[in-house]
Amino acid sequence: MKKLLDVNFLAESIMRYRPICIIISLLILAGLAQGLSKISFNPDINAFFPENDPITTSHLKIEDTYSSMDNAVIGIGVKEGTVFSNETLSLIEDLTEKAWKTPHSLRVDSLSNYSYVSANGDDLFIEPFIENSSNYDLKTLKEKEIIIEGEELAYGAIISKDKKTSLINIVFDPPRNDIEREYQESLNYVLGFLEEARKTHPEVDLIISGIVYMEYQSPMLLKAQMPKLMPTAILIILLTLFLLLRSLVAVTGSFMVILVSVVSAMGSIGFMSGDIAQPFIMVPILIATLAVADCVHLFSLYFQNLDSSTKSKEAMLESLKLNLQPLFLTSLTTAIGFLTLNLAPVEPLRGIGNGVAVGVFLAFIFTILLLAPIVSYFNVGQSKNINFQRNFAKKLGLFSIKNYKKLLFIVPAISCFLLAFIPLNKTNDNPLEFYSERYTTSAADSKWISQRIGGTFPVSYELKSQGTVSDPDFLREVDKFSEWLTSNEEVLHVSSLSKIMKNLNKTLHGKKEEWNVIPEEPDLSAQYLFFYEMSLPYGLDLTNSISQNKESIKLVASLKELGSLEYREFNQRVNDYALKHMPKDMVSIGTGTRPIFAFMSKLLFTQLIYALGIGIVLITTTIILFFRSFKYGILTSVTNVLPVGVAFGVWAIVSGEISMLVGIGMGTTLGIIVDFTVHFLSKYLHARRQKNLGAEEAAEYAFETVGFALLITSLSLIAGFLVLLQAFFIPIHGFVLFSSIAFLSALIIDLLLFPALLITWDKRYN
Repeated sequence: MKKLLDVNFLAESIMRYRPICIIISLLILAGLAQGLSKISFNPDINAFFPENDPITTSHLKIEDTYSSMDNAVIGIGVKEGTVFSNETLSLIEDLTEKAWKTPHSLRVDSLSNYSYVSANGDDLFIEPFIENSSNYDLKTLKEKEIIIEGEELAYGAIISKDKKTSLINIVFDPPRNDIEREYQESLNYVLGFLEEARKTHPEVDLIISGIVYMEYQSPMLLKAQMPKLMPTAILIILLTLFLLLRSLVAVTGSFMVILVSVVSAMGSIGFMSGDIAQPFIMVPILIATLAVADCVHLFSLYFQNLDSSTKSKEAMLESLKLNLQPLFLTSLTTAIGFLTLNLAPVEPLRGIGNGVAVGVFLAFIFTILLLAPIVSYFNVGQSKNINFQRNFAKKLGLFSIKNYKKLLFIVPAISCFLLAFIPLNKTNDNPLEFYSERYTTSAADSKWISQRIGGTFPVSYELKSQGTVSDPDFLREVDKFSEWLTSNEEVLHVSSLSKIMKNLNKTLHGKKEEWNVIPEEPDLSAQYLFFYEMSLPYGLDLTNSISQNKESIKLVASLKELGSLEYREFNQRVNDYALKHMPKDMVSIGTGTRPIFAFMSKLLFTQLIYALGIGIVLITTTIILFFRSFKYGILTSVTNVLPVGVAFGVWAIVSGEISMLVGIGMGTTLGIIVDFTVHFLSKYLHARRQKNLGAEEAAEYAFETVGFALLITSLSLIAGFLVLLQAFFIPIHGFVLFSSIAFLSALIIDLLLFPALLITWDKRYN
């Protein structure tokens, strides 16, 4: 057992049993690659909803109680006049009819099938608002245009108040056996009849949006960009390596490690869960960049030990002796950083963390058991850039060491200045703007609909009755809440049962405005509701707004386009009103996809701060145990955490908006940043303990042996990450930019502040 902890013994064993090591590596690759066939894409936006969160719980309860809220919205807009023309109304009728035939559709609401209520004495009539509109004369068109203004349930909801835009809302409820295939069936059909309509009606704008449409696009965009992004990332990483190392062997070897690491890691993910979501595109690129970091450190010392008198095997043996411990330790600490994402209450983020953690360890295994043995068989020429690397690293080291007292003050001072900007960061996420406008018009289409009519930001509330929903006292409370919501400038429209009941009462009393109130008698109210429900056509019943047991209702408020911070302020106002003016526990919290995302970044950020704290403790403890030194472990915690804080300070200046993926950058960048500190510290302690050098000489040795490798690693990491700016999924861009800032900050802090801390400590206490 003691031998297994001996670095020299392990390095010699790897070189002695090279064929066995290569065979073991290939067996691992072959075994894990079998899992690739088990990977499937999950486009369901619900997968991103935070688990055990009150808003998510309320949302899922409302979806279970009432009909599904998953929808696609078709916007029909005219450039001149209003939609009340024979051509446009006929188009709406035609599209509505076709929408009903959409696979997996549950309900379709539009201007044409809007349930228009009329009465003749005590007889109630409900009929489609628009029917056979191609035969309407000008008088009928004008009458319809005037009538719709008095229909509170439709005016401002399915038709804009300028009457230039109308919506067709398609609600879906697929069996969810294969959600990707099911949504493809649905949306391919919808897009097909929309394309035909665009050809026959070029004068009309036909726009599609909605959560289901976004979920439909998600897997297609991922599959479209992977064949481009992954090769581009690898090419840029390898090109960066070649320019800095000037060695085809290093580039070829790194490419091999990248390839087998990514294939094996993706296969292991297939065995672990198999489900992947849009942000998962980061995983293979993260693994590729981190795999290169291992290769860089291995080759850097390999080339330094390689000369005319040293054989390839001997040079690789020396490199392994110095690199085995730090490579294992950095793989472990990087994995810890990514594994902290398991504390995130969102499954796709946990998948990212676990996927990269596995990939990092596989990259370590393939670097030492596959790359090192294979390279040692060849007579490799020394890198043409090795002397430049040594001289550059030595000059940088001499500057850092010579000015360590000044740097000990300057670097923390600048860092503290940047840290002061952190409170300016605000959390924000909009799921309808997740995809880049360079590749899809979904964000622009969503804005088009939102600006012309709204409907892209619905918020649902459940209101519970002590008796039945037809009880007049309950309905008056509902009406009071509806009217108050409508009075808020953020609210465009409110749909509620109270409006239906008031409209019924008014209609049955000759459309007189004084009867636009909730019926007084409970029996009469119950009778109105019963006859109304019985008269509704199939598919347009009230199951989307009244519970099966008739004890609660769903009220939907359509809001203007709001940022997360603005919505949270509005939500607080609603909660305060309900607490003060509504019966206790009558009104639920506001739910829906947009409200959940409005709170999600803040919730994630809070959770991941705890994860960061746990990660720091685990990583610092690991470093203390590995290097058998409490003081050095504590010193590393400064240079490990400070770059993350500095990055958030810089982020506040350049952006200020923290999306869900910027938030996960805390733990993931911490795990990678630790690599820089560990490699520098391992060489510093090797010089202090094995070579008996003084603090300044040990720091100089560390710079010469690992300084340029840290520079190469940082540049290749940043280059690989920046490729992800071409990703269609916008939240990834924030993660990439934040991580790049953190890596650059870490490089500067590790090369300027960390040596100063080590020298100062050792001079003072040794």
